[in-house]
Amino acid sequence: MEQRLARAAGRFRLPAASAAGAARLAGDAGSRQYYRLRSSGGGSVLVVLYPEPESAAQRNWTAIGLELKRAGLRVPELHDDAPEDGAALIEDLGDRDLAAEIHDAPAEDRGRLVDEAEDLLVPIRSISREVADRNPPFDAAFFHRELTHTRRWALERDGATPLSGDQADEWERLATSLAQAAADPASTGDAVATHRDFHANNLMRASDGRLAPIDFQDLRLGPPDYDPVSLRFERAGEDVGSDPGLYAEAVLLQRAWKVLGTFEKMLLWGREVYRPHRDRAVRVIRGATPSTSPFAPLLTFLPPNG
Repeated sequence: MEQRLARAAGRFRLPAASAAGAARLAGDAGSRQYYRLRSSGGGSVLVVLYPEPESAAQRNWTAIGLELKRAGLRVPELHDDAPEDGAALIEDLGDRDLAAEIHDAPAEDRGRLVDEAEDLLVPIRSISREVADRNPPFDAAFFHRELTHTRRWALERDGATPLSGDQADEWERLATSLAQAAADPASTGDAVATHRDFHANNLMRASDGRLAPIDFQDLRLGPPDYDPVSLRFERAGEDVGSDPGLYAEAVLLQRAWKVLGTFEKMLLWGREVYRPHRDRAVRVIRGATPSTSPFAPLLTFLPPNG
């Protein structure tokens, strides 16, 4: 990786010593790596290293970012791009994200911050269908694959605790039903452009004071409630105390079970920073699943909180 970073620094004409003193950022659950380097002007920039060259993710980040900017959103500037090397040079928006702001804000101000973030969904949903179609839309099969991921990591712990035959059958029945319900526009609404990971850690407070979405390369068409429930019921957004009854139950629960799988995977890989996120997901699933819900039997699969 050091060789790739040094090659990228050279390709982007950064100072020779910048790669040696680069700070790797924590990033999130994705496979990209971010490094903060000094620019020739004395400021800082981010070098993004993708897992492989000429990736769809890198092309999508560029195309979707341009469209979001045209829609009036504040997004990181793309200073230079080297898809042949799987590298990009982008604006450094700093370390202040919406999650930090929610954490530091008085309880009475947290709702305002989340409302501000949710307002960004209006321009996101205004982008062209052509750009929104760069990634396959959410559908029942997509949602089901995500829940299969949850089974592997949250329930079976990557094979360490396999479900019994009866348990596996019941999980499959319920997961299929949940995936189908979440993807049904008759109950969830017509599809809109969806960020896909619209949570508080993916919204940065730029120096001009505006919130800037990041990690938008997976944008696709999906249920209207998908981004709002990600914002309001994951990570720091859960502190606001939004009412789950205002959102499509199947969409909220599918997303919550999906991210539970992701967080459990990260914990199995030793990334303890995800434990609070995992505990929030468990809490949200419990709180957003009425006893009368057709998805209430899923609670028997829920791992204990904490």
